[in-house]
Amino acid sequence: MLPLEAESLPPMKVHLLTIGDELLIGQVVDSNSAWMAQRLNEIGAEVLEITSVGDDPEHIRRTLERLFASEADAILATGGLGPTKDDKTKQAFADFFGVGFVFHQETWERLCSLFERFGRQPTEAHRQQCLMPQNAEILSNDFGTAPAMWFEERGKVLVSLPGVPHEMKHLMEAEVLPRLRKRFPGKVILHRTLLTVGEGESRIAQRLAAIEEALPPALKLAYLPGLGQVRLRLSATGEDESQLRAL
Repeated sequence: MLPLEAESLPPMKVHLLTIGDELLIGQVVDSNSAWMAQRLNEIGAEVLEITSVGDDPEHIRRTLERLFASEADAILATGGLGPTKDDKTKQAFADFFGVGFVFHQETWERLCSLFERFGRQPTEAHRQQCLMPQNAEILSNDFGTAPAMWFEERGKVLVSLPGVPHEMKHLMEAEVLPRLRKRFPGKVILHRTLLTVGEGESRIAQRLAAIEEALPPALKLAYLPGLGQVRLRLSATGEDESQLRAL
């Protein structure tokens, strides 16, 4: 059985912020937040809120003011980092922090190398894409032209990620999640789901009552009813992932 600590660290609290006019007009479905929330939950983080805003720098700035005044430890933003004029995230973030821009030579060299492999030259728009807020730590993007940006200000972490799903997922797995776990160590949460059909939620709960009562404190059972089916989700919470998987 998983040993329980007398004291445990509180979970990391996270806000998710998706940026782009295409989200607000229904042209693109926000799949990024669902994936990010799932992965954050798996490392024991608590997602407090998911917010979508358009490519309006003032609206982005006001949203950041509100989120930085919240109880969140980290704010993860996606979108608005492309090379075109409608991508306003970097400018909004620089205005929010009151900083200027610096040219990031490593990003430029990576872009030149990337385009050279395809027999092309980067444009002036791509060169502008290498201008970064002065207080940002740059996280290289191996799958696209826009790197991620990591900020630590006012006691919080703000991460700006590209909105392209496969680029965002790579940066989350390779850079952001490991950094967050180190920065905010806490609990691990694992889930297992069983799909049942032919029995209602209350009947299943009655049949599993004795088993549910005997579960160790680290395990919780949830009932998720749907049309003609009920999903049973078993969640394990603790400090050591290997011990949780052995339960």
